[in-house]
Amino acid sequence: MAANTEPVAADAATPASGWIEERTQGRALAAALLHVRIPAEARTLYFGGIALFLFGIQVATGTLLALYYKPTPDAAYDSVLFMMSDVSFGWLIRSVHHWAANLMILFVVLHLLRVFFQAAYKYPRELTWVIGIGLLGITMVFGFTGYLLPWDQRAYWATVVGTEIAGSVPLIGDQLLLLLRGGVDVTEATLSRFFGLHVLVLPLVLGGLLAVHLTLVHQLGLANPKRPDPRGRPPEGKTVPFFPNYVLDELIAWYILLALLVVLASLFPAGLEAQANPLETPPHTKPEWYFLGVYELLKLVPRIVGILAPIGGLFLLTVLPFLDRNPEVLARRRKLAVGTATVVLVAGIALTVRGFSS
Repeated sequence: MAANTEPVAADAATPASGWIEERTQGRALAAALLHVRIPAEARTLYFGGIALFLFGIQVATGTLLALYYKPTPDAAYDSVLFMMSDVSFGWLIRSVHHWAANLMILFVVLHLLRVFFQAAYKYPRELTWVIGIGLLGITMVFGFTGYLLPWDQRAYWATVVGTEIAGSVPLIGDQLLLLLRGGVDVTEATLSRFFGLHVLVLPLVLGGLLAVHLTLVHQLGLANPKRPDPRGRPPEGKTVPFFPNYVLDELIAWYILLALLVVLASLFPAGLEAQANPLETPPHTKPEWYFLGVYELLKLVPRIVGILAPIGGLFLLTVLPFLDRNPEVLARRRKLAVGTATVVLVAGIALTVRGFSS
């Protein structure tokens, strides 16, 4: 009898793996995702990957916290207190969640600045940039809605200040204030809305935008900071494999950040002040640090200017790829854009520092 010379599929290492591979084509998908090449000069500084990692930490720790949290004014504070004092490692999980939230906002901003100064928002990545701006906005709203949930004095009154800033937006301010608070004041309706936004609406929106953003990054590749992408033909220059070169470096950055999170959570655990009291205004009420610049600006200029300036700036930032027609990517050849951004950045940092010290 002639021997069967039909080749055996390499994927069928075991019956189970072969069965799964035939029905999912998972190895082909993994190869398409990992085996791509990136410009050798690409310098991402791992900011985007770190922000993605921190979002994963937020989802994991937030899920654990939601198991014990009760989103009502009568029970919210006590449930947080219970997590911190009676649940094993509850204080650590909450502190990691707290620090990951702040670091996520920081690294999203740093990622945005890196993309801007390397001109990675230009052709063909205009849509990637626009979605990135949306991710920045959603991330800041994420932090804002989560800040109220402990229902202590600091959280309550910082939310009062933050929603008042939103209420100052021309034309739609009153409607926006009522939408956020669920009424005239910060009450149970506000807490319920913020909880729903924080644990359901915003994660879904952020996850959807993130999926589109990462797909575009994969399809278009990383930008070369030294030369623009040529139109109508493949990018030029030396390339390196994404896997394992870049992936391993990214994993190292994640491990370092995880260690930093544990250190910060251990040395500076998330605090909890007295339970929220709408009748007792604490001194020096301020919003969170990522809104401090706007808060200080409102003290220095007419209110209408202080509100419209950030809104206008955000709009200009969003449409930047369509306004900046300079094909150059090197910073020294983009003096107007880089100089303007530097002035705005320094002013924002100065206002934030002033807000901390005042």
